Amino acid sequence: MADTGIMKQIADKIKDSNNILVTVNTNPSVDELSAALGITLFINKLNKHATAVFSGAVPPAIEFLNPEKTFENTVDSLRDFIIALDKEKADHLRYKVVDDMVKIFITPYRTTISEKDLDFSQGDYNVETVLAVGVQTEADLDHALESHGRIMHDATVAAISLGEPTKLGGMEWADGSASSYSEMLVRLCEQLKTDKAVIDEQIATAFLTGIVAATDRFSNSSTSSQVMTIAAQLMAAGANQQLIANELQKEQVIAAVVETRGTDQIDETPQAAKADDAIGALSISHVPEGDVDEVTKQVNEAKTAAALDVATQELSGTQSSEPVDAGDAAEQKLAEQLA
Repeated sequence: MADTGIMKQIADKIKDSNNILVTVNTNPSVDELSAALGITLFINKLNKHATAVFSGAVPPAIEFLNPEKTFENTVDSLRDFIIALDKEKADHLRYKVVDDMVKIFITPYRTTISEKDLDFSQGDYNVETVLAVGVQTEADLDHALESHGRIMHDATVAAISLGEPTKLGGMEWADGSASSYSEMLVRLCEQLKTDKAVIDEQIATAFLTGIVAATDRFSNSSTSSQVMTIAAQLMAAGANQQLIANELQKEQVIAAVVETRGTDQIDETPQAAKADDAIGALSISHVPEGDVDEVTKQVNEAKTAAALDVATQELSGTQSSEPVDAGDAAEQKLAEQLA
């Protein structure tokens, strides 16, 4: 069973913090990114300021989750902006929100104030808690954080891992029995939820995407009764299971096609070269090639051409006694590729 004690400690720390950074490693999985996205959205529902940082390329499989609206590729937004003024020139300050502008009013003290009296600078990184999802060491942090070790030093770090110990220090939550990071962070959300902050459709879909990817659609050894229960709860919260399955399947098909074509090119090209290397000839295949859609198109074109040829021969009275087998050959090729 998971250590509920450390999980509660992390939840309490998040409740006591206003600014939380969620980060992943340099090469995160679909599960890790989905988990980071889901927990960031949930923490923001608690009226906290949660920032998820990921500077790498987002896998196509999770593009439907609109990660660009949640992930930031730099840590610039985590720094305070400082406006400094000699205190002898200021009596008091106030601010007012006017439309989309925040206006800061400085009442001078026995003097006048102009732009030259103000000094502008970048302050420290304003982070109280860091949730490190799937990060083993500081060297494994996302590249956007490489030169900002001060963040990890000043903030409380909560390292979340699937049973493998980390070297980040701080609070360590490891659960070797969990199927995925998304499953673990769903349980963390249960510790954090309030009457107003619950898992909604967007968050549920993000978490379920991670679980489905990590369990290979509930078919590998990571699948447990607990993760099935959590998946059912996420679906009840509005997670679009069919959309998730379609997007992940699409990603697998694309990867398989790329891998297959790469293998074909490696295997077939040397054989063709060997066959006719002595005389420098080139063999041209007339059997339809390509993916299923391309072969189907070629089959239809072949059948149409064959039917037109037969009709022409019948009209002219010169039909050949040879059977027209172009369509049959194309159908056989299609059957082979489908197999």
